Amino acid sequence: MPAQKPIIIYDAPEAASLKTVTGWVSADGRFFGGDENLARYCGATHRRCDANSDHDIYEVNTYCKACHHARRQAKFAAMPIREWAGEPLVIFDSDEYFFDEDSLRDYLIENDIELADLQLCICEPNYPSQIEPSDHFCDDLPEDGEIRDDQLLAAFELLNEMIRQSEPLSWSEGEFAAKLPQSLIDEVTAARAAP
Repeated sequence: MPAQKPIIIYDAPEAASLKTVTGWVSADGRFFGGDENLARYCGATHRRCDANSDHDIYEVNTYCKACHHARRQAKFAAMPIREWAGEPLVIFDSDEYFFDEDSLRDYLIENDIELADLQLCICEPNYPSQIEPSDHFCDDLPEDGEIRDDQLLAAFELLNEMIRQSEPLSWSEGEFAAKLPQSLIDEVTAARAAP
């Protein structure tokens, strides 16, 4: 026969005892036990950069902008370079796009940007995704069910054929840095020198 649990009355001294607990408390009074890092994260508004304490302080829930900039510049420097063949271009890490040579030339002349500092990337197209009927209707089909309507499947196949033939929906920064043709560089330099 199993041992019977002893009966302890609510107001008996053995029912509860006062203990002293030690732990980390954030500036707003929340207790975090042994988790100093979380207590400091919740209690602080700003922090120093872990990589370089000379960088500006930044808000706790953001990042060191100097380190981020250095990482992004290293990424651009490591990009392979490809001759520009007229594809859309974008200034690295920006939303400044150029879809033809004329708009790029005008931008370079009007903004007097040092061509050596220009960080242009060749864009890659973003095409529409084909539609899988069973994925599209997954909430409507029974478990492990499949579409049996041949006309519906044919309609999806026709739609997917149109999607495959579609032009790009948009363009995104690609993996190649652009090398501009010397003729365009000379043209921009001459236009800047003209009175």
